[in-house]
Amino acid sequence: MLYSRLLKVPYIILFFAAVFSIRSFAQDTIRQDNEFIPDLDVILKTKVEFDLDNSKMRFEVRNARFGVKGKINPYMAYRVELDLSDEGRMKMLDAYVEFIPFSNFNLYLGQRKIPFSSDYMRNPADNIFANRSFVAKYINDGLRDIGFYADYKFTALIPVNIILGAVNGTGNNNPQWIDRPNLVTRLILGSDQGFRVIGNLYYGSAESRNHLAMFGEEIRYSSGSFFIESEYVRSNWTDSLSIRRHDDGLYLHSYYNFLTNSKMIYMITPVARYDFMGEAILSGKTDASRITVGLNIGFAPKQFYSEIRFNYENYLKSSLPIHTDKVTIEFIGRF
Repeated sequence: MLYSRLLKVPYIILFFAAVFSIRSFAQDTIRQDNEFIPDLDVILKTKVEFDLDNSKMRFEVRNARFGVKGKINPYMAYRVELDLSDEGRMKMLDAYVEFIPFSNFNLYLGQRKIPFSSDYMRNPADNIFANRSFVAKYINDGLRDIGFYADYKFTALIPVNIILGAVNGTGNNNPQWIDRPNLVTRLILGSDQGFRVIGNLYYGSAESRNHLAMFGEEIRYSSGSFFIESEYVRSNWTDSLSIRRHDDGLYLHSYYNFLTNSKMIYMITPVARYDFMGEAILSGKTDASRITVGLNIGFAPKQFYSEIRFNYENYLKSSLPIHTDKVTIEFIGRF
């Protein structure tokens, strides 16, 4: 394992060398317009966890993401991102080119998270909690793929955003030949502030899953300081024995930002979540459920950029031994 990681070191060095070279070239050639200077971004997520059921603990570097994005000209942009430690593994994440033929209309070709489920699409720093929801971690796991997307925004009294996409369906960094692509649709009604309703559809196939059909419904409200969101996702598929299977999940989470007058601490944010998953949770077939409560302490005016998080997870029901009551202390650094 160590040898395989060492083999990746030259590629990492090459990646950052290319990023800084491009940035230097851009600064020298187009100083008159900062819009085209590449933007380097970093997300570091480190934590210590205490397993209350087994009296154990562990330290972890959960994420160490490095990315670069920018515009080549008014009509074309790009995004590249890799994670040096995604649960201990190195991964290439985003790698796509974006074409903007006219205002409010964007075309993407390359690899990115499939636009399905707001909680799944959040980056590690925006996750609100130290650990992801059941919906993001289990139901939607693996929804990063290579494909083509069209994104159009209607500016009206109630903003409308519709996204259509086609992907390989073979997963992250896996450009296999396929008979037909998987299809995704995401419809967003509303803006970032106030009420917003979202519908998601995904259809196709995956490894050991034929006739895969997923749908999700979301509703949220945000006033800036106060935020509340709920999402339900259901997945149906046929396994290798031609047996129809399904699972689903739901969460409700919320937070409130209290601003302070302290020179060091900018905001204090109590957070709470209730989530559960199972074969058919609406019919009472629940495999796991938990309550998560915590406190996020922010050290910057912009939320999710510089935080210390304290989380307590209490499992009301669990069918897996890895689901244990735990306390997590997490440091978030993003720039």
